[in-house]
Amino acid sequence: MPGVQARTQTALERVAATALDPGYAQASAGRPPARPGRRRGSRRARRNRWHSLAMPLALLLTGLLTALTIRQGMAALPAGERLQARLSAEYETRSANRDDLAADVRELRSAIADLRARQRSADDAWDTATARIGALAAPAGLAAARGPGVRLTLTDPAAGPPADAGNPRPTAELTPGGRLADHDLADMVNLLWSAGAEAVAVNGVRLTALSAVRAAGDAILVGLSAVEAPYVLDAIGDSAAIVSRVSAAPVTVRLRTRAGAPPDAVTIARLGAVTLPAAADPSLRYARGSGS
Repeated sequence: MPGVQARTQTALERVAATALDPGYAQASAGRPPARPGRRRGSRRARRNRWHSLAMPLALLLTGLLTALTIRQGMAALPAGERLQARLSAEYETRSANRDDLAADVRELRSAIADLRARQRSADDAWDTATARIGALAAPAGLAAARGPGVRLTLTDPAAGPPADAGNPRPTAELTPGGRLADHDLADMVNLLWSAGAEAVAVNGVRLTALSAVRAAGDAILVGLSAVEAPYVLDAIGDSAAIVSRVSAAPVTVRLRTRAGAPPDAVTIARLGAVTLPAAADPSLRYARGSGS
């Protein structure tokens, strides 16, 4: 089959002849011829020489920078030590100050606790004193009092017009069997106290340990207040015991049986509730307040 072989060889020769792309062939055809004495490998050689020089330079620069850094660190080391020493000293100082302040706080807390204990003790003493004063205020007449008691009424004989400068009030000494005198009223007040009365008032005037019943001219004074008949004596206490003691007392019998005494010369009644006002503040002659 000589014809077939000839055609096959022709095709192979054509493929071998046109193995490159037509564009490559055109580029190869249009490229200027190389200059004499210049080779393609010279550029690559120069590039290799630069690379061989750049590597040592880079290593050299790296070494220099490293040495410079180490040197600077060595130079800065004393300053760092000084800073560390200063910071350590400041820390120690502040720690000592903190310890001192903590000790001061403990002392202050202890002092505050002591003051609070004293305050509580003072408050307890104040409460006790206040309660005691409150308990003694009513018996002393410094506070109003209320409770069961009696009412004792003393009546004078019928008399003329009220006493004045031209018509003086007759007294028991001047007129036997006449009007009640200051000592009669004082005897009845003392009788009430001895019968167990806890508080007494005459015509609304509260009596205290410093109150006196006395005559001032023709007037009868209870404390500093003048009182007139009929004399009403209110007393707080055990009403049954007071009535029993007063009714049988010699002074009561005397006032009821005196000459010219009216039938109601002395009357006494039990009361379920008696209210007595507080007395005026006393004028102390010797005692002084503890704060003065």
